[in-house]
Amino acid sequence: MPREIGNLVIFDDPVAVDSIVKAPDLFRKNFSLISALGFSRFNTNDEDWAVRRTITQDRYLSAAKPAHEQSVAEIYRVGFAGCGASLANIQRALFAAAMNIFYKAFGLVPEIAPTAELLDRVREVLRRLQYYSWVTPTNAERNGAIHEAHKVIADFGSQLMADPRSAAEMNRFAEKARDIDGFSPIEEFVMNLFAGVETTVTTALWVIDRLGANQQVQERIHAEILADRAETPFTDCIINETMRYFPPIPFLTREVGADTVLDGRTLRAGQLVMVSIVGVHQNPAYWESPRTFDASRKEFMEDSFDRRAFIPFLTGPRMCGGARLGRLEVKEAVRAVVRQFAFSRADDVIRFDYALALRPASGLSVRVSRR
Repeated sequence: MPREIGNLVIFDDPVAVDSIVKAPDLFRKNFSLISALGFSRFNTNDEDWAVRRTITQDRYLSAAKPAHEQSVAEIYRVGFAGCGASLANIQRALFAAAMNIFYKAFGLVPEIAPTAELLDRVREVLRRLQYYSWVTPTNAERNGAIHEAHKVIADFGSQLMADPRSAAEMNRFAEKARDIDGFSPIEEFVMNLFAGVETTVTTALWVIDRLGANQQVQERIHAEILADRAETPFTDCIINETMRYFPPIPFLTREVGADTVLDGRTLRAGQLVMVSIVGVHQNPAYWESPRTFDASRKEFMEDSFDRRAFIPFLTGPRMCGGARLGRLEVKEAVRAVVRQFAFSRADDVIRFDYALALRPASGLSVRVSRR
């Protein structure tokens, strides 16, 4: 049944959530304060969204083709080979590899250090904007956050337009969206970059965290990866279980477009509803021991889970356009990092940080050694 936080109705039943995400005209994306970072396919609706989708979708699908799997694997292999044996170094290598793969999909090459710094700023701005979407800020707080949002987008734009190849790609974006008033190719690119890189790296970091907490599972997966077979059921299972237990985007909001009834609840036009991905992924009617992290979860090993109850990339017409590429990247990142490093943890206390994506808290006690 739906629950409430103030006037916000929360849905976590897979059937109700499936109805919401498959009816984008009725349950519309709500811009809120996050729109201070600009507009993209992630916070627009209708024809605006459809046009923006055409700008990037073919690039994502092409980058995820089987012909590119070896290239993706090599980027992660080389990145880890050149980094020191610490979690901080591995995190930097993950971000560098994910940025390289994203830029490569558009025929570009990133400046790793300055781009990583800009993405850190985007993350902090998003954290503030999202918080102020829930807790009413003072005028000074609101204006300060909006100023920082505009500043980081402007700085990203300066970096992109200084490179002739990136400038040409931004011109392609603009030409594709010439019928959208006020379209900004920089905003579109930045939000696609942040969403793609942040969710990929976050998922890989959670896998590392869980491997560190379970040595038996880690060695089993290491042996499976060293065998270099086409089928890797245990590796696939822990990746799926990680995305189930720690969905990169744990929840999202939608605005009701017209009066309707869902799951026995009357909803009015303009009302906000929250879709709890965490709630869907831990619904006890669909999962056995849903609040336990199970690296050998039988629903994944036996492929017996209800697809409505596992939606790390959402589902329906507005599901993540980079889902195939994201899955490919996470798998190759995990394969590469487990080949080269071993992980251990002093405890199994889960600590997390949140800024649109749910990621492990910085400073976790994961010890790293080279194999």
